[in-house]
Amino acid sequence: MGETFAYKEYLAGLLAGVATVITGHPFDTVKVMLQKHNTEAHGIKYKNGLHCTARILQTEGVKGLYRGATSSFVGVAFESSLLFGIYSQTKQSLQGGGQSDVPRPQVIIPSAAYGGAIISFVLCPSELVKCRMQIQGTDSLVPKFSRYSSPLDCALQTMKNEGAFFVEVLQHC
Repeated sequence: MGETFAYKEYLAGLLAGVATVITGHPFDTVKVMLQKHNTEAHGIKYKNGLHCTARILQTEGVKGLYRGATSSFVGVAFESSLLFGIYSQTKQSLQGGGQSDVPRPQVIIPSAAYGGAIISFVLCPSELVKCRMQIQGTDSLVPKFSRYSSPLDCALQTMKNEGAFFVEVLQHC
């Protein structure tokens, strides 16, 4: 049961991650745009989330709501897959092989904490890249040549310009 079970949990996590990005990324894009533009002195001011969404749809179409989604698909799918699998395997290990129908806090809490700690090393870097990809090109003051060509380009430039990626990223979390 161990290998088959683990495989199913990792696959379920991967599918959950993809579904999360498909449904949630447009909301996240609007949130990031509101945070960026409503804090700049010369930026666009949005009245609310609906105004921001309408503006994105008007200027960029549906594609604009999914700006930066590539790194989210990879990061969230990988993160969810790891979380589901690690949680499940840790829970099974702490239960001592016996399957209990009643969830016990002394098994669930450490399993979730361990899974969460491990995935933070995936989540934080992918979130930083996602946010940078979402806001690039929205500021007319930033010349086109200084924009990232892809999420990988963003990650590589971040490492080059800001030092050790994971150390820098963990400071943003």
